[in-house]
Amino acid sequence: MKRFKTIIFKLAAASFCAVILSLPIAAQSRDQNFPSLVTTNEISGTIKARDIGDSRLTSFYYAFEGGQGDIFVNVVTKNFNGDIDVFNQSGLQPLTKMVIYADATINETGRLIYLRKPERLILRIQGRTPNDDSATFRIKFAGSFIALANQTSEAAPTLERSDPDDSQPLVNSVGTRTEVLPKPISAVRSRERSEPVALEPEQKRADAERGNIETEPEKKAVKKPVIIVGALPPATIFGKPARPKTTVRKSDPPIKSTSDPLASIRLLIQTKDGGVIEHSMSEVSKFNVDKGVLVIALKNGTTTRFTLLNIAKVTIE
Repeated sequence: MKRFKTIIFKLAAASFCAVILSLPIAAQSRDQNFPSLVTTNEISGTIKARDIGDSRLTSFYYAFEGGQGDIFVNVVTKNFNGDIDVFNQSGLQPLTKMVIYADATINETGRLIYLRKPERLILRIQGRTPNDDSATFRIKFAGSFIALANQTSEAAPTLERSDPDDSQPLVNSVGTRTEVLPKPISAVRSRERSEPVALEPEQKRADAERGNIETEPEKKAVKKPVIIVGALPPATIFGKPARPKTTVRKSDPPIKSTSDPLASIRLLIQTKDGGVIEHSMSEVSKFNVDKGVLVIALKNGTTTRFTLLNIAKVTIE
């Protein structure tokens, strides 16, 4: 007789797991402000086991409506330790609470909620597993329960995450440090070090007037040979000796320097991985530190950010 009861219990547990796995699992929201909408009279889900030493609880939030009258809530759990609460959405006033402890068998309980008027309700499932096995739950609604089938839920906002700092030690949920990975030098930084600094149009014009650099012609012209007096004999054109081309250059009046005096000053940023980022101060509009991040704004509209955890030294030479 005892063996027969054991066989029946195993068959019941297997059938329960099969039913739970065969049911469609709706999206589970972890944000109370953006709960998942209950579109049918039955929901189910799974809570995964956490690492050893991690005492945090897993919370899921669902939203549904109830008309005037009684709402029947039936809960079936397995390997679940936690609470199941129902609140009204307007003032978050608790309407019922079910405290569940994991047992060797399947736990089943229920509640009856009376509403004097139609309201939007919030269902919170908060708990964890007592061991390394996952916990499962299945909740059925009846009575004056109203599913939110024809409504669309507002998606929870997502924050844009920046690239993680690979040079920092990684830790798991328990707090154990893992291997430190060196942060690779990005292609953008290597390109900044290899590309020459572009001159501004005003500085190009001033240098061209002083003869430092040649102005780029609009059309590609053929360069004429330059004749140096006394170096080579004069050439002949159609049998006649050509006069050597001599240029008399008048003394140019002194030109006021229009270049930026900050062009000779450099901003050097040395990273902990050995990289060096260099900018001329004439290109830098401003640079400051904001919440542990060094922000460099250039005059061409480019903004570069570096975390202080990866910077070894910042100097101005």
